[in-house]
Amino acid sequence: MRTRRIGHLSASFIIVISISLGIVGYLVMTGEQMVSRHTPQIDAAMEIKVNATLAHLWFEEIISGDRYEQIDDVWSYLDESDWYARALLEGGKNDEGTFVPLNSINMRRQIESVRVSLSKFRTIAEQRFSNYEASLPGSGIDQEFDRIFAGFIDQADQVETLLQESIALELSKFKQTAVFLTTILAATGVVLAIILYRLEMQREQHLHKIEQTSKKIEAQNTKLDYLAYFDTVSGLPNRSLFTDRLDQAVGHARRKSNCVAVLFIDLDRFKNVNDRLGHARGDEILKLTAKRLKQCLRSDDTVARIGGDEFTVILADLDDHKKAATAAGSVAEHISLELAKPFDIGGLKVDLSASIGIAIYPIDASEADALLINSDHAMYEAKQNNRGSFCFFSREIENRVTQELQIGHDLHNAIKENQFTVHYQPQYELQNDSIVGFEALVRWEHPKQGLLAPVSFMRVAEDTGLIEEIDLYVLNSICRQQQEWKQQGLPAGKIAVNFSAALFSRKDITNIIASHLAEYCVSNHELEIEITESAMLKEMNHTQQLFEKLTNIGISIAIDDFGTGYSSMSYLQNFSATVLKIDRSFVHDIDKSRSTQAIMLSMLELARNLNMEVVAEGVETP
Repeated sequence: MRTRRIGHLSASFIIVISISLGIVGYLVMTGEQMVSRHTPQIDAAMEIKVNATLAHLWFEEIISGDRYEQIDDVWSYLDESDWYARALLEGGKNDEGTFVPLNSINMRRQIESVRVSLSKFRTIAEQRFSNYEASLPGSGIDQEFDRIFAGFIDQADQVETLLQESIALELSKFKQTAVFLTTILAATGVVLAIILYRLEMQREQHLHKIEQTSKKIEAQNTKLDYLAYFDTVSGLPNRSLFTDRLDQAVGHARRKSNCVAVLFIDLDRFKNVNDRLGHARGDEILKLTAKRLKQCLRSDDTVARIGGDEFTVILADLDDHKKAATAAGSVAEHISLELAKPFDIGGLKVDLSASIGIAIYPIDASEADALLINSDHAMYEAKQNNRGSFCFFSREIENRVTQELQIGHDLHNAIKENQFTVHYQPQYELQNDSIVGFEALVRWEHPKQGLLAPVSFMRVAEDTGLIEEIDLYVLNSICRQQQEWKQQGLPAGKIAVNFSAALFSRKDITNIIASHLAEYCVSNHELEIEITESAMLKEMNHTQQLFEKLTNIGISIAIDDFGTGYSSMSYLQNFSATVLKIDRSFVHDIDKSRSTQAIMLSMLELARNLNMEVVAEGVETP
């Protein structure tokens, strides 16, 4: 009897143990499947939004010119975001893990919507990158760009919400099953209690891992929300948040029939300071600028950094245009004074100024985007007239901007249709009244306005980036002309040509010049390159090295308009220039002013001591 009981107990124990082991195995396997299935899915949902947001931020930095990011990084982030979206639909595997496709029809539809938004987002990004002029802040394509990105974020958030709800439901069922089976197994005794304890510990580890993943997602979402609306360098609202607040301010002003003023602030010559001191110190200047700007404003005013060295301010709830103009002018003057104070960067004093443009709703524009654009135009006018000042938008500025846009359009056609021509002004040797060379002067044969001098179009050419193509056209023309004169037996001498700072900044400029000279069999000593003092000093190290290369191969370098820029003995000593061109303003007054005569004599003596030739401009004019 005892033997039978022991046998039954043994059999029962074996059965209980078998059942217990089966239950334990089931719970362990189920828990591991949950973790292995859902953890990559949660990570994928997070990566979709993270990569797309980084693509958005990087793209805005590229458009604004603030950072030196590569556009390929933007496309890479978008491809990465789409890969994770596709992995949730079709499954996939990478270094982060294996991704199991989602079964929920609702979630799959949401993921499909996310991929559609990503595709639209990329298409518009490619359009903006290929057509920068049409994608300025506040433009239609810019607003569509932000609208699609905002819709994408909403869809991505819904994917995360649906996924977390699904996991929570499955986790709840798992808990219920575990509790039920745990209760049954508790009756089997100490052995099963130990097994269940270990099972519970494993379950807690699974739960802890899932909870940690959820916290990670929450932290990432908080960070992404900040990056989407605030500038990481200055801590100020970025362009997206500024645009939203400006829309609200204009809408409120429209309902209340009052005014809104927008100030567009650009730090003068900040790029030079940034290049010279490095981006780390440049960022410190931007932080201090943001701090000073906030000190100049009311607590409810908005100041934002919309890119690079550009800041904007919204002054809302202004009663009428007169009060708005007074308030905006007062704030602009205060800002100008504050930003003119030296910046202390690690013991180094840096002097800057700011050009400010002001536009007021509804006089200057009836819509928020136009208001921002017009304040930008006013800022540019202030920068052209007198750096460190401010300027109110006016219809004259609008007409000038419209005219320059037309010139820019016509310049594109001029380059395509070869409407430029080169005139040659002789250079005389006064001692023997002989022609020793020529100066190349580019002219534009405009189909409607006739022959135009560079003063009519050069600034627009520089702003649109077309100046390099014009420079290269002139270089090719003078080399071809030299060849023709030689074939005709005419001794042309040197031809001097004025190049822009943009062409000089190219790293391959020496090869470009050499290839043109070689193509037309022009010797190096038959070319003289002119550059103004201001252009020469923009990238001093590069310019100094370039001058040495050019003079070493026999090409003359002339400093144009000498005496009107940053005349300094130090750069004449350091730069390998061979010719000084004295500005015509000195030449015109030489017989009227004793001081001008003294200055001219000093310049001649300076050139003689430095073994430099001298060319006087404007002698041919009365």
